[in-house]
Amino acid sequence: MKKTKLILLLLAFVLSLGAQTNRQTAKKTTKSQPKTVIFNVSMHCQACTKKIENAIGWEKGVKDLKADLVKKTVTISYDPTKTAPEQLKEKIKKLGYTVTEQPAKGK
Repeated sequence: MKKTKLILLLLAFVLSLGAQTNRQTAKKTTKSQPKTVIFNVSMHCQACTKKIENAIGWEKGVKDLKADLVKKTVTISYDPTKTAPEQLKEKIKKLGYTVTEQPAKGK
């Protein structure tokens, strides 16, 4: 009788470990792929690029940010589960710049 209880207890423990491993694997596989958006921004000097990089680079969901003064563009890679292009656009606008999103390039 004691052996049966011990076996059942061990079996329940092993099954709970397996369920925990499955949950962790599911979390890793459901992670979304980063997306990229390009904005045309009314930057006019190097200080503008630094201001945008420092402010937007720390926003939730932003993975990478490149401000190009010559092209007057800001390219942002982001996690779509944490932010959206509209939110990023509004953040840049709040810094005092005119912002328009470049249309996505078709393949």
